[in-house]
Amino acid sequence: FGQSEYQPEIFAYGNRNPQGLTINSETGEIWMHEHGPRGGDELNKLIAAGNYGWPEISYGKEYYGDIQVGSGTHQEGMLQPIYYWTPSIAPSGMTFYNGNDFPEWKGSLFIGALKEQSLIRLEIKDNQVVYEEKLLQNEFGRIRDVATRPNGSIFFITDEANGKLFQIQAID
Repeated sequence: FGQSEYQPEIFAYGNRNPQGLTINSETGEIWMHEHGPRGGDELNKLIAAGNYGWPEISYGKEYYGDIQVGSGTHQEGMLQPIYYWTPSIAPSGMTFYNGNDFPEWKGSLFIGALKEQSLIRLEIKDNQVVYEEKLLQNEFGRIRDVATRPNGSIFFITDEANGKLFQIQAID
């Protein structure tokens, strides 16, 4: 940050319980999502020295009662999430899709959802989520991680019954 009160290893701060981190291979941007408290899971595009607000601002509630976390959802000098979920989806791993098997999904961000037991597909335009789709909901249990292969197929792993690995691929 160029400031003496921060360690040089710190890239961004004000994050709560990060669960997924990926690089958009098309833009080089770093994206991360995190578990909020009771709701308020966030998707953020990380920028150097960015303050994402935790614990001062949040879209979640305290675990006891219907009490807002911190001082609300906005505060000067603190970044807003690109997207948030209330109630919580409990996001897990994530990946941008840039394969050729599913051209209609090119550029989509895929996120595993533990609580939702689904694979979330987000379309993002100009740093805004313009469409959210829940795939495979309640078909495979809690989706722990998701990745794409260079050949264009998508892998995901569950954490049910010691974990299982699944592949989504185009059928010729």
